[in-house]
Amino acid sequence: MKNHLTKAVIAATALSIAAPAFAQTELSFWSWRQEDVAAYGEIIAAFEAENPEISVTYTAHEAKAYNTILTTALAGGSGPDIIHTRAYGSLENISSAGYLEPLDGQVDLSLLSADELLGTTLRADGHVYAVPFASQTVVVYYNMDIFDAQGITAPDTWDEFLAVSQQLKDAGITPLANGTADGWTVEIMSGAFMPNFYGSEFFGDVTSGATTFEDPRYVTALGKMAELAPFMPVGFEGVDYATMKALFNSGAAAMFVGGSWEINGFREAGVNIGMMPGPSAEAGSERMVATWMDGGYAVNAASENKEAALAFIRFTATTPFAQMLTDKLNNIAAVDGAMSSNPDLQQVANFHSAATPYIMLVAFRFDKPTGSSLLQDGLQQLMTGSKTAEEVAADVTAGIAAAE
Repeated sequence: MKNHLTKAVIAATALSIAAPAFAQTELSFWSWRQEDVAAYGEIIAAFEAENPEISVTYTAHEAKAYNTILTTALAGGSGPDIIHTRAYGSLENISSAGYLEPLDGQVDLSLLSADELLGTTLRADGHVYAVPFASQTVVVYYNMDIFDAQGITAPDTWDEFLAVSQQLKDAGITPLANGTADGWTVEIMSGAFMPNFYGSEFFGDVTSGATTFEDPRYVTALGKMAELAPFMPVGFEGVDYATMKALFNSGAAAMFVGGSWEINGFREAGVNIGMMPGPSAEAGSERMVATWMDGGYAVNAASENKEAALAFIRFTATTPFAQMLTDKLNNIAAVDGAMSSNPDLQQVANFHSAATPYIMLVAFRFDKPTGSSLLQDGLQQLMTGSKTAEEVAADVTAGIAAAE
């Protein structure tokens, strides 16, 4: 077991007394997380107080356009000094092109596990190119006021979940806010429901090549997704992410399947939320959640302020940083040692006792076509009835086999 307290003291001491002296340096820091501007302002201020010779400017770009904006800048020899990267395949695309500074030997990564570092490690050379950011978890949110008014108890099993959804629908309430216009949100839905049907061993089996996505376990799980369509908004094919959130925030829909990053937004909107894992396949079986490392902090290899940027990255690998991230962003930090007093985060952390990797992001988003794009397209067709679960599974299997 890691000695978190000792390492936190060492890390904090290294930050405050062992950092090299710099001439006055201005660093640019790009991200896609527009919702976190204020929080990062406070975190950066803490770093600047310990490093008065370095100033950091945080710029948050539109999330969907971020990868394109970033890679275009990097390809042109520019871009920010500090890069908030996405993980797994998205990180590999820019690290394999030589745009990122390898961090091995330059940053103390001892407060991070091998699984956490997997998302920021380039497979080709084994080097770590970013300090992992936070853990995300797929959950089912529900409006507790609506459930109470309808006399509904949060369901445990799949059959109970469908019965509750029917009760809400009969009462004139849209059970699920989720639509399918934005493919990534349908994949998120799959992360809540499908693991409870394909089970804890499927990830290892499919990533080792012992089976494919045509495995009966996975086909069965896909079929369950189709059963949700009657409980989604009318015209769900055209319901995008913004509309989904509006339906849930307004109380027009009783449940919302999303990531743990949604907690702050729902609380700020005044929704009395409850959270639960996806329902179990049957009574007594485990309720699994899909999890992943959501990005990291990296240094632009072409930065003219590389040493100052590395000083900031070293800061992101410490427990004091992780504690601020936990407190201000309400995320479960990747770096060990942070403790949260937030009951929402404590509940999400408890769900991790039965966790499985968010399969397509963690293992099949490195080549083209990505497993995510194949699954998203397939789920959109499955939910509208234009393809069967067996057809979607075959398409995903064939697409991944042909990926390069």
